[in-house]
Amino acid sequence: MEGTSIRMQRIDSQIQKEIAEIIDREIEDPALRETIVTVNKVKTTADLKECKIYVSAIGKEVKDVVKSLNEMKGFLRSELAKNIRLRTMPNLCFKEDHSYEYDSHMNQLFNNIKVNENQ
Repeated sequence: MEGTSIRMQRIDSQIQKEIAEIIDREIEDPALRETIVTVNKVKTTADLKECKIYVSAIGKEVKDVVKSLNEMKGFLRSELAKNIRLRTMPNLCFKEDHSYEYDSHMNQLFNNIKVNENQ
């Protein structure tokens, strides 16, 4: 998080924690109840107007999970406001996080290099 102030890092961390708990405990959507949703990263603008929340999912396509979360972002924002005191509550925007797939792909490439070096 280079270039991000300590205050913004703290806000992002707090939003990440609270959103994860809200998704886990408060959402009644049966499709999401059968899915493990992980909040991997949160990036809030310095003016607190926008907050991008990057999620991954197990049990359902991540694009479907993101669509569902974006449809209920008003509810999530109001629940978040109950738990976090900010001057303004940012608009939430859920995005797919592909970092796990990228990391997995890179690990596979490194493993292939090691195998080729040993031959």
